[in-house]
Amino acid sequence: MKLQCQVEVINRVHCSLNIRSNGKYLKSTLALGKEPKNDKEYFILHFSSVNKNGLKYKLKSMKQVFVKCLNEGKVTIRFEEPPHDLCIKSEVIQLKSFMRLLKSCITGDTKDLKLSNLSTIATGKDIAPTKLTIHDRSEFPSKGFPRTLESLYIVGLKLCNFRRDILLLNNLSILDLSNNEIEKIPVEFGRLPNISELYLANNRLGIKDTVDWKWLLGPQITKKLRLLDLSGNKLKELPKSIWKVQNLITLKIDNNDLKRLPATLGRINTLRYLTVSQNHLQSLPCGLMQCQLDYIDLSTNMFIFGNSSLKTVNYSQWDFYINSLVHIASKVVLNNKFFYAPNIIPWTLVEFLDNANMCVCGKPVLNDSYFVIKEFELKDLYRVVVFNNSHSCAVGFECFFCSPKCFAK
Repeated sequence: MKLQCQVEVINRVHCSLNIRSNGKYLKSTLALGKEPKNDKEYFILHFSSVNKNGLKYKLKSMKQVFVKCLNEGKVTIRFEEPPHDLCIKSEVIQLKSFMRLLKSCITGDTKDLKLSNLSTIATGKDIAPTKLTIHDRSEFPSKGFPRTLESLYIVGLKLCNFRRDILLLNNLSILDLSNNEIEKIPVEFGRLPNISELYLANNRLGIKDTVDWKWLLGPQITKKLRLLDLSGNKLKELPKSIWKVQNLITLKIDNNDLKRLPATLGRINTLRYLTVSQNHLQSLPCGLMQCQLDYIDLSTNMFIFGNSSLKTVNYSQWDFYINSLVHIASKVVLNNKFFYAPNIIPWTLVEFLDNANMCVCGKPVLNDSYFVIKEFELKDLYRVVVFNNSHSCAVGFECFFCSPKCFAK
């Protein structure tokens, strides 16, 4: 049996000499087998990216096994000779199967076990896949997806429902579900710990009047996601809380029914590539001016040119800049980047803070009722601009203001 895992080898002799281990876990394979000349002697072979020939540990030299954290996918095996501790991290179910087999070898209960000999293990191929592409529905694994998958491509199969066995793939970093008919992503998807690229182009996420975006705000996906492709999903709006995906670099939302973009996009400091072609945009949020975009595609929209307006004649300074005490307190929270959550303050205030706009200077503005449309040249703001009008790239921005000084600029 082979176990795909991560292993840190600790040499106890080094510890006695006060030589510290580097503390690094290496991507490894542990193989359990039997001696060719003696069927009653078993061993563990440790292959790693550093030692591809493998290091052999005899089970009769095993001193102790620490399984206190087995349910967390962690085990330590201590050998007397060589004086090594193997600190193992792996997927829980696979690790438990490996430990049950190891126990059988130790206790001698190996009547029905079929273990490879040394030569077979040394020359055998690594059968645990990290990448899988499904071209047809008949190609779905009958026993579920391998837990070792890091990349999964299920494209153009007209799937109507999200496959829930994907939620078990904790190593998954790239998921491509493009060209299907999926209408909803489950909330649990946001808990996958390693998703960095998600392709959902040409599905039906926006077919209903309301879209459930809770999956995008999960505790893990907001930290790991780097690329999000939502093109061709008939989306009518994006959630204002999209700013919580704080490490997003690429956002593709082409070919939808978007009329406005959330002003909170400007709070994603890492955003570098934005494509919003083939939508119904008439203007852009001023928060987008704060993004240091390397590439933006705004072609085939419905921008209104030469429509700069200052409709603020009937607004008092109190309404325009100050407003209520809640607004003033919220500005302090956002300016100082205080942590807030529903278990600390009421949910209504959390939603109020999440929906904050941005002033042209980059400071938060909580009043979304009063704004003006001003035109800016896109080429002055971004490095590469794809636009319909080759002579002018001036587009109207919805400008909010935090003070009279910003309004006068």
